[in-house]
Parts: sequence; C-alpha cells; structure tokens
Amino acid sequence: MASLDITFQLYRYQLLPIDRFLQTSLLNGANTINELIERKNEFFNIALSNVSDSPGKKKDVEIKIITSVGDIYLLKLAKKRKVNVETKQFKKDEIENWPSVYVVVNNHPDIQMIAVQKRTSAFVNTGTVINHLFESLKHTMQGYHLTSLYEPKFESKKFWRLLSMLQKQGEEVHSIEFEIVTANMASISKTLPDDLKAFAKATNSVKTSLKIESDSDASLKLEQSEPLMKGLVDYASEGGGNIRIKLAGISKTHHTSETITEVSVDDLDIEGSAEQAIEALQEIFK
Repeated sequence: MASLDITFQLYRYQLLPIDRFLQTSLLNGANTINELIERKNEFFNIALSNVSDSPGKKKDVEIKIITSVGDIYLLKLAKKRKVNVETKQFKKDEIENWPSVYVVVNNHPDIQMIAVQKRTSAFVNTGTVINHLFESLKHTMQGYHLTSLYEPKFESKKFWRLLSMLQKQGEEVHSIEFEIVTANMASISKTLPDDLKAFAKATNSVKTSLKIESDSDASLKLEQSEPLMKGLVDYASEGGGNIRIKLAGISKTHHTSETITEVSVDDLDIEGSAEQAIEALQEIFK
C-alpha cells in the first residue's frame, strides 16, 4: 500500500494563571500561585484526558483521543459538514459528513507544542482547530484558575528574509507590532529582557503589545544585530507571540502567522500501532 505524507503546522501554547493576585484560598488543586504554575501541565493533562466529554465542546465538533504515552497525545478532531448527493431514485439529498484532522499535543513543560494536520476540507486553517480544542478544555482549565494561549511557530530567518526583500523592493517599514505572550517557559524566554518579563508578571498581563512606529516621513531602521529586536523576533518565532509589519502607504499588513513552520510524517506511521505512532510523532517536535 502506497504511503502519503501528512503535513502538520506547529504551534506553541502557554498555560498561565488567570489572575496572579487571586486570594490563595480561592485556588483549586494548589495552595499558592507558584504551586499552580509548577503543576500547570498536570492540570492540562487532566483536562486533555477528559476532552471528549467536555461540557464546553460544540455539538458540531467531535474530539477523540486515539492514543497517548506520557506527555504526548494523538487526537482526532472532526467538524460536521453537509454534503449534497444524488440518490438511486434520481433525487437530491443532504447527508452529514465528518472530515477530521490529526492533532498531536506534547505537554512536556519544556515543549508545550501542538501539531495540527493541514486538511482544508475539514478546517480552513489549523488555528481554528486549536480554537475548538482550547474551547473544549476551557471549562476544566478555568476550574484550576488557568488560561491557555497559543501562537504559531515560524522560522526567524524567514522574518529577516522578508524584511530584506521589502527593503530591496524599496518598501519602507512604517511600524512593527510585537504581541508577546507572558513568558512561563525558560526554554524559549531566555531571549527576552528580564525587565519585560518582570513587568508582564507584575502587571498581571497575559499578553504584552510593543509597537514601534516611525514618523510618517521616515521609516524604521531594523537590524538583526540590535539585541532587543533580535530577542523579540527569536521569542515570537518559537511560538511566544506574533509580529505585524506595516509598510508606509500600503494598507496590507504582513503577519508572521502566514509563515507557520510545517513538518511532514508518513501516514503509515501514524495509522500503525500506538507505539509506532508515538515514536513517529515524537520526531515532529524535534
């Protein structure tokens, strides 16, 4: 039997306290905010294990856990569609169709990534799949006073390549806006300034927007050698945020979510034994 490649797009997710200043007596499952943060992946595992029966799941979306080993989960998400068919009696009829996609979650505290299969007949874009998944997890996560946020991964070199291309074309970059998810993963947040991380936590924010804008008669000077600029781009590229680029005189905005990192896996590996599937899926996150 011939095999086909299944293409996944990669996202990073963060698990953050809804309110860092909540009275500890109101917490569930933890005695302090620090303990809540330390155990956030344990609570996410609980929510994920029960997602098929979540009260937050929409009626036109089905979620099933195919298999799981340790921190890695293989799920399928299906969306109800209507399909028009012609019957044997030469009549037209409408039947239900449930096209599905694979979703792989790695909930290790140092990884926290989700891979979503690209299949537009099921979902127009992969971000919508995570929206459905997180909406179904929301009820349980809120019970632990946690919120879940995600951003796509992209290659930082593609961002710099885009800037270089724009400059060669004579385009002037008028503004850049960084939307940064408050860091809670040391493995990817080391490129952010400590002051920025401390400021986000001290102000109880889950996202921080930083916009730089030139005068209308000038353009931004953007160099990869500038430490803060490089640090923000590197953090965003790891799924810690997103970047919007606005060019002078043009309404279109370039967005880093348009260049999501993709990986491919042989479908026979995923549809084989559970052990074979997990072994193949671990490669996605390397």
